[in-house]
Amino acid sequence: MSIRKALTAVVIGGALVLAVPAVAGAATGPAVGAGAAGTRACAAAEKRLPVLESRVAKLQAQLTAAQNALTQAQGAGRQAIVNRLEARVKNVQLALDKVNGAIDGIHQNCS
Repeated sequence: MSIRKALTAVVIGGALVLAVPAVAGAATGPAVGAGAAGTRACAAAEKRLPVLESRVAKLQAQLTAAQNALTQAQGAGRQAIVNRLEARVKNVQLALDKVNGAIDGIHQNCS
């Protein structure tokens, strides 16, 4: 994998890390038993589930790619790239945890 591709992945991932908290924060549903407003909010939150699930799939693919690039960089002894890719793996994992938390919150609050 070329350095250009690795850096492109880092830049794109950084943009996603900024976008994911907004999506995840909007996906939290109301408490169970909140009445009609809670029912409407749950319906809206459940409509967002396919988007969040596709985000999980994309983040998992990015995480796998970053981990593979990290393994290659470590094997090649490229410490500067290793440091950046380690940060990238960490950021993607955090984003993945946030999206999974939002999905879990929707299931917990709206089931």
